[in-house]
Amino acid sequence: MKTAKILMVVVITAALISACASMPDDQRTRAEGTAAGAVLGGLLGALIDGERGALIGAAVGAGAGYAVGNEVAKRKAEYASTEDYLDGEAERVAEFNATTGQYNQRLAQQIKALEQEAEYLRTQIDAGTADEAVLQAQRATLREELDSAERLEAALAQELEVQNAILAEERENRADEDPYIQRLESEVAELQNNLETLRTGSTQLARIDQRLSV
Repeated sequence: MKTAKILMVVVITAALISACASMPDDQRTRAEGTAAGAVLGGLLGALIDGERGALIGAAVGAGAGYAVGNEVAKRKAEYASTEDYLDGEAERVAEFNATTGQYNQRLAQQIKALEQEAEYLRTQIDAGTADEAVLQAQRATLREELDSAERLEAALAQELEVQNAILAEERENRADEDPYIQRLESEVAELQNNLETLRTGSTQLARIDQRLSV
């Protein structure tokens, strides 16, 4: 079912981009940016539902160890104007923020529930009455959640690096009060906050797992 959802997102996005081909340059680049944002949100959404591995690589559009400068140049070349480029990147980061915000909310609720269960299991462990199967199942759930958080964290950190490079480059050529720069700066600042929140959640999950170690 999850694979089918991912395929559907990719097919819809391909159709959107194909439909953009007949548009004028300025409209096409903006529409393509929106389509890319849609598939990004879909892929990250699929991650939240439990998908792993290649989805994060697809979401950020590059493999591990890529050159940030090359990624920036590649993205900029896809737009007809700098304004469209900055708008498109702001939309992209907004997709990251919307999806990660939802993920962080769900993770906070999950952590609260896991902490309560861990406290109960820790009491049983100390009393020597813990059910090993229950304990292992709980730790497996914890590690699965931590794996998801760490993969999303890696994607956010990678995207943040690219966006900071974009801002550093474009600030040199545009006014301090430029609205396109300001919009992207706002989204990037939110991305940084979301990343820090996610890192805090990952740390909490690791501590819960530690408490359950026998």
